[in-house]
Amino acid sequence: MIVPIHLLLCEDDDNDALMIVARLRRDGLDVTHERVEDREAAVDALRRRPPDVVISDYRMPYLTAEVALRLVRDAALDIPFILVSGQIGDERAASLMRAGARDFVPKDRLTRLAPVVRRELREAECRHERRRAQAALRESEQRFRLFADNAPDIIFRCRPTPRAEIEYLSPAAAVLLGCDPGELSGDPGHVLSLVHPADRARLERSWASPGGETLVVRWRRPDGTLVWTEQWAVGIHDDDGRLLAVEGILRDVTAEVNERRERERLERQLRQADWLRSLGTLAGGVAHDFNNLLAVIRGHAELALDTLPEDVPGRVDLERIHQAAERGGALTRRLLTSGRMEQPQPRALDLNAVIEETARLLCPMFGDGIELVTLLEPALPPVRIDRGRLEHVLLNVLINACAAMPDGGRITIESVRAATGVRFSVSDTGCGMPPEVAERAFEPFFTTKERGQGTGLGLSIAHGTVEDAGGRATLTSEPGSGTTVRIDLPAAARLAVR
Repeated sequence: MIVPIHLLLCEDDDNDALMIVARLRRDGLDVTHERVEDREAAVDALRRRPPDVVISDYRMPYLTAEVALRLVRDAALDIPFILVSGQIGDERAASLMRAGARDFVPKDRLTRLAPVVRRELREAECRHERRRAQAALRESEQRFRLFADNAPDIIFRCRPTPRAEIEYLSPAAAVLLGCDPGELSGDPGHVLSLVHPADRARLERSWASPGGETLVVRWRRPDGTLVWTEQWAVGIHDDDGRLLAVEGILRDVTAEVNERRERERLERQLRQADWLRSLGTLAGGVAHDFNNLLAVIRGHAELALDTLPEDVPGRVDLERIHQAAERGGALTRRLLTSGRMEQPQPRALDLNAVIEETARLLCPMFGDGIELVTLLEPALPPVRIDRGRLEHVLLNVLINACAAMPDGGRITIESVRAATGVRFSVSDTGCGMPPEVAERAFEPFFTTKERGQGTGLGLSIAHGTVEDAGGRATLTSEPGSGTTVRIDLPAAARLAVR
């Protein structure tokens, strides 16, 4: 298919103009033309209908090739300008070509003109295509830059070879990672230094051989904040399959991770609550039956004590049986309360008296290697709490203190007057706990004992008992320095009866 060509002829001789057009048509070009002889006509022709090719004689009465070439340049037209003349030497022709003329064809060799026109039209089209491609590339780069500069996700490009380098990192890195992208570009070590040590190797592997799968990575910002990102990355390969670069995005998923963790924590608490409720129901059922047995023991002991004289040798043992049955009854009442089969019965209690009686009951269980010391401030205000529950708090704290001293040691129980009521503390000289264990000491089902030797419920239930009474339980411990559990209870006058 022959494409029509519009020709602008800067020529003052009609015959020469017709000869040029005829030659081009004879050589297979579909040509339309317009002839001009002066500057004004050339300007008008270039404005009205920009030509595909300009062919100009060198010198005319009212126009020269230099002026015609300047007019084409001023019109910002990238079209072939071909000099066709018989009155010019090689030096002048070369000067015009340096100024922008594409070629020179003597008038006595017009057979060369059609091939020159075809060649220059092809080259002009290539230049136009190249400019269009460059313009499209610039526009695409501008759109990408606009998107990347305003995207909330980090957009990155990493080159693995011949030397690993972060070639691009979008401005979102400043917000997500807390560092200027310019500081993180270049050596990948700058970026990897912010990655959590446990995730660093996985991230490096994903950059060395991207498989397209997502990867969740933890980052530690300079201010210490932990950030979670999800990475999508793809590899850019050459025709031989060699990896040229890795491009991808890092999306902030910190909120989603925290929400999932909070949901898991609440679900775990719900399961623990279900376990505790089931355990309480079971414990309540067992305690109910056990309480009936203790009532029989207590009743028979009271009948026997009523009939035995004071000086009978066995009377002391019988009194101990009766006392133990009373203590057992208090413990079963606590179990019944945990199982919701019996409501707690809070009343004003002498804290020092409860501590002394509980310590006296438990002393035989401690063994010879453990020393029990009580430092009780006299005349403390009474506290309002169920006695069985208070005894259970003491029991659990003391048992844990004993377990922390397998080779013996000292347990100190101290009571003092506090700002809002009364405080008592139980301190041991045992092995102590590291911070991560101490933080979870009151957590249900958390235990450091071997499997089958602890349920992880003792301190948890004690903590709940103290809070139900309006008090507060705290624990401090250091490895090798023992543990102290402090219990703050409000004075009876400060707590309304429920």
